[in-house]
Amino acid sequence: MSEHANEDILPLGAWRPEIHAALVDTITRFGITSPDYDPERPPLALIDCDGGLMHHDLGEAMMRYLITRRHLNTDRGFWNVLIPDRMGRDALSAAHKAVAGRSDAEVRDTAAFRRYRAGMFGVHESLRHSEDRTAACLFSARLLRGLHERTVADLVEEVLDYELDRPLSSEDIPAGPPFSGISVPSGIRVYHEMLGLLQTLETYGFSTWLIGSANLYVMRALARRIGFPEERVLGLELQTQSGRYTERPVDLIPVGEDKLELYLDAVGRSPVIALGASMSDFDILENCEGVSVVVDQGDDELLAQAEQNGWFVQGALTV
Repeated sequence: MSEHANEDILPLGAWRPEIHAALVDTITRFGITSPDYDPERPPLALIDCDGGLMHHDLGEAMMRYLITRRHLNTDRGFWNVLIPDRMGRDALSAAHKAVAGRSDAEVRDTAAFRRYRAGMFGVHESLRHSEDRTAACLFSARLLRGLHERTVADLVEEVLDYELDRPLSSEDIPAGPPFSGISVPSGIRVYHEMLGLLQTLETYGFSTWLIGSANLYVMRALARRIGFPEERVLGLELQTQSGRYTERPVDLIPVGEDKLELYLDAVGRSPVIALGASMSDFDILENCEGVSVVVDQGDDELLAQAEQNGWFVQGALTV
């Protein structure tokens, strides 16, 4: 197939030519143009949200919004569940109490706000680096503890409005002794090439799934924004009690092997196209029966695995 014909199927954009050709070949071999295509058993594609579908992490973006805007429903149980004592639980609880229920303008320049925000962001970073990604993802999702489902339905839209409008950059969070300052990403964007890929996969009769480690509610809200079926989105879901979220996951936490397991439990078959960006996606990339693509986000361990397994590595995509 000529290069021009390939671009008629999938816009080239910033795809590496060999990756673009492999995607087009797989789409045309397995999609509706294949004589073996079965609409009752369509070919599958699986795309990770956390760096694969989009620039910056959606779950972490929502975590930072909830913390900064103090959209937390706190009681003693909240702090015991979320914050290990060694990470300054009492200091954070006291700092939050000092800023809760006040306007942004009232708290912005206070020592309590600096202490609260630096400490909460620091807990997430400490969990991610000293324990594992699972603990960090749970921390982010559990910020919803005690909030009503209707409240969260509004909040996810607020988060998307705010983060999709922010410049893609980083923000320096000032120190709030005893907590150190930290630099965090700002803004989120879905890659143009991924939007094109989703459209092509739909056109060619694929059943495409999005998966990520963020809470399911903000992921589904993003799916609605880009016209993707929210029933084919998999993320971290929390149990509810009397319409309010608890800290207890409904199912597996979508990280590493459990990310693959959650997908297989929901879908039951391996994909022929898989895209991921971190070692959390290793198992879904390894399970793919066709084209596995690593979107390079600087995860050296995954890049080494890509070289070892013969997976494609894609550089920067466009926003």
